[in-house]
Amino acid sequence: MWTTLYDHNAKRRTVSVTLNADLVARSAAHGINISRVAEAALVAAFEQAEKAKIREEIREASRFVEEIVAKYGHPFPESRAMFMPDEEDAIEPSDDAA
Repeated sequence: MWTTLYDHNAKRRTVSVTLNADLVARSAAHGINISRVAEAALVAAFEQAEKAKIREEIREASRFVEEIVAKYGHPFPESRAMFMPDEEDAIEPSDDAA
């Protein structure tokens, strides 16, 4: 299921941002839309921050699961066999692999 991180259709709002004056002048001379560039940079930074947050939540959940399994054992030990390779199916590394 895909969840949008922010409302792409939200109304635009004027904000006060302090930028290097020379950079602003040179960007304007090249026809660069500073608002759009700033917005794109914010989107990238926001997505990166959200991904980091989700990764940390996953790490925390994994630590919790490992702690519970260590304390109480696997909740369905018979199902572990479905996910573990059989010994005869284990692939031995070949001398040809380089």
